[in-house]
Amino acid sequence: MEQSRGINRWLGLGLLLLVLASCGGGGGSGGTGQPDDGGDPGSPPGQGDPDPEPEPEPEPEPVYFDPEWRNEPLPAAPLEAPRGQWLATDTHVHTDHSSDGSMWRQASDDALPGNVAVADQIGQAVRQDLDFLALTDHRTYDQHWDPLWTSGDLLLIPGEEANGRPHANILGAVDTVLDGMDGAEGAEHRPTQQSLWDAHGQGAVWQSNHPDRDWSDDDGTPNDHASLIGGDLIEVWNIAQDKDAQLAYAESRWNLGMETGVTASSDNHFRELWLGFGPGTVKTHVFAPVVTERAILGALRHGHTVLSQGGALAPFLTLRADAQGDGVFEALPGDAVVAAAGQPVTLRMRVQRGLAHRLRLYAAPGRDAGPLATFRPSSSDDTFVTTVSRPEGDAPYWVYAEVTDLLGVRKALTSPIFLRASDAGGVPQGERAVPASLQWRDGAALVVGERGAFSGFADVAETAEGVPLVVAERHDAEGTDILFRRGDQAEPVVLNTLAGAARFPRVAAGGGRVWVVWEDERRGQQPRRPRIILRGSTDGGLTWEPEVLLSATEGRAIRPALAVLADGRPVVAWSDNARRCFDLMVQIGADGAAESLSSDKVCDGGHALDTRSTRDPSSLHPALTVLADDTVVVAFQDNRFDVNPGWTGQTGFYDGLEGLDRTDPDNWEIVTRRRDPDTGVWSPLVRVSNNGSPDDAFIETALADRHPSLVADGGGRLIAAWDAKVLRSAGVNSAILASVSEDGGLSWSEPVPVGSNDQAMSQRPTLAVRGDGAIQAVWMDTRDSDWRHRLWGSRWRAETGWSPARRLSGTGNAVWPRAAGDQVVFASDRGGLAQRDPTWRVFHRLTGSAVGETPSLLTGTRSVTSDTLANWRRRWLDRARAIPSPETQDHDHPHPH
Repeated sequence: MEQSRGINRWLGLGLLLLVLASCGGGGGSGGTGQPDDGGDPGSPPGQGDPDPEPEPEPEPEPVYFDPEWRNEPLPAAPLEAPRGQWLATDTHVHTDHSSDGSMWRQASDDALPGNVAVADQIGQAVRQDLDFLALTDHRTYDQHWDPLWTSGDLLLIPGEEANGRPHANILGAVDTVLDGMDGAEGAEHRPTQQSLWDAHGQGAVWQSNHPDRDWSDDDGTPNDHASLIGGDLIEVWNIAQDKDAQLAYAESRWNLGMETGVTASSDNHFRELWLGFGPGTVKTHVFAPVVTERAILGALRHGHTVLSQGGALAPFLTLRADAQGDGVFEALPGDAVVAAAGQPVTLRMRVQRGLAHRLRLYAAPGRDAGPLATFRPSSSDDTFVTTVSRPEGDAPYWVYAEVTDLLGVRKALTSPIFLRASDAGGVPQGERAVPASLQWRDGAALVVGERGAFSGFADVAETAEGVPLVVAERHDAEGTDILFRRGDQAEPVVLNTLAGAARFPRVAAGGGRVWVVWEDERRGQQPRRPRIILRGSTDGGLTWEPEVLLSATEGRAIRPALAVLADGRPVVAWSDNARRCFDLMVQIGADGAAESLSSDKVCDGGHALDTRSTRDPSSLHPALTVLADDTVVVAFQDNRFDVNPGWTGQTGFYDGLEGLDRTDPDNWEIVTRRRDPDTGVWSPLVRVSNNGSPDDAFIETALADRHPSLVADGGGRLIAAWDAKVLRSAGVNSAILASVSEDGGLSWSEPVPVGSNDQAMSQRPTLAVRGDGAIQAVWMDTRDSDWRHRLWGSRWRAETGWSPARRLSGTGNAVWPRAAGDQVVFASDRGGLAQRDPTWRVFHRLTGSAVGETPSLLTGTRSVTSDTLANWRRRWLDRARAIPSPETQDHDHPHPH
């Protein structure tokens, strides 16, 4: 358009000159009629050819958000005394959702029934006066879809014991954290480090479990996994293991500059051992400002913990520090304070119920050097004050306190307080290196996020003019809020009218409307009963209408998806467990009625003789799209086709033979349904991934298909993408699969791998229709040589299929992408420190250009530009057979010590 306007302008000017020449009015000096001299630069005004009109300036590309953002310093540590309360928990508890979840199962190689239900462990935690609890089952998130995961007596937060080896607890994640293929010799900690970055990208906390066993060799020497950088907590009081060796391991990490807190746990699997080894036998106490999930997770990540023996009469020990010399004890266990060498730092230790016990203060390099000081409480509530000084030199320095009885048996322990030479804290390195991030620029602009805080789980839409509209979560010390920001507006706005309880936003635009939907817990978190809330705008998000409550059940309404009809009405999908298991709900219009699309599946409470006899298949993670004729299509993941939905390991005898119903993880499938715009009738369920069989758990086509994305290409086709892995819970990578429907979702093509790379953990894809009509897929991927999660993408056209993968993000980790048109948003830790820095911010960029010169791949990478599902599956099945069974990597705890 701009080019044609320029041509017309020059043609018009040429005609004007011809007219002037024919009238004798152009070029002659003094009207003599002499021919023009060709435009002598020295000719007086009015003589010679006119200067050509300059080329029109191209319109500048629009600039959205903050492309010139700066990495501001971390907020200064507060100098006032912290306010809050000590909340008790047990950070490591199992149920029968773990494959070794009860004694009879362990003793019978999983053949006998289970007897440790989710409600059993929650009930025992209540009886032991715990304030909150995470159920940390092995390599699964399915315990959170169990209808028994609820309590009005304590706060439940999500948990998982991730990885095959070494085990690590993930506290507060929103999804399972996958453990991928082992690294090369000397880099065995690569998948472990990637798991930690994945957890932090979810705003979760990382705990290294029983380090004397999983993070150390047989001689007690830390193994390769111990070189992980950025861990938050170390379990130093696991009563099923050697707690002295656990503490020695933690000291070895602190001496390398790794600043972590400590935890205590029962690691309980067996109800038969509740007396003496059950949940709450030992306790981790967390200093949190309020009783919310976000406040607790923030305190855990800072290491604000002290540990104690369980029971009402157990000694309770606290530690605080005054580094300013002003009499204000501003630092809690886990904190780092700045102190020059030789500068006195005052410590205050309070021991309650510690009469006839000993209090010892230990400092770097550790307890083998003997205590720095010893005290003897003389009352049931005694306080001791002393000073310590950081020695000369750069060696890490730290102090912690411990209470023992007169026989030397530990009764209470604190996390260390770290004394630093400066605010920076440094970048620690273990015995094995973790690669520094590759420094690729991607031109991404900052959307939302502040240094020292977490922002993430973004989504993006665009106006008819192409202006990006972004929503995201922002976490603070007590809760979470939903921010909205237009690309052409300087500041974000908070959409949830009641602060601190909103999560998982989605945004969509169309028909002159913008809609945002989210999950909201304003009713409180005891019990967890989130609802779905919708909010609309008629002016592109400049102003907002009142909130609309969509879900009104007493169940948990979670993880919404959003699309818009041609007339601007919203279409919202979510999962709700009001009837027992999680059903997939869809509502058309803000004032419509929610309809279940999974009510045909069977939800069964089982029987009292086996906790795993229940059948509660879940319909989760919906994705929505709308065709040109307003046909609505929804995709979601569902495990109803698994022989044993929601459970890992075996469930006894199947047709008289032991172990033939083992799936770990479940055979999740991607399914779709479509709504006729004229009748409002939904089609029957269609299996998009269509692998596995409920009649044969060992069938080799079975895959765990999860996290669907769905888009219509504008030409009547539907494209679905998701991540998939063979049914192996650890040691294998997932890949992106995609399928096409030519009939509006009634049937689907054979899935194909997209941008597959065997070295890469590829997961959580998003799809969008680019401005040029191609389909853009973007996903998280770990194929680069620095191990980071980055965005990679591929384009699809009907004529050519999927293109080779291209890198789409630069420095640092990039997670949880969402795309619309040519735009993508994601969360990244770029600019954050390697440890003790929760900084994750939301960024925006266009997907037109790739990032980096050439793929920087791991040694031995098999990069496949054209792959088939059969070939990909065969490679991973062969690998799964060659590595040890995950069951050999689990606990065996009939007799804790």
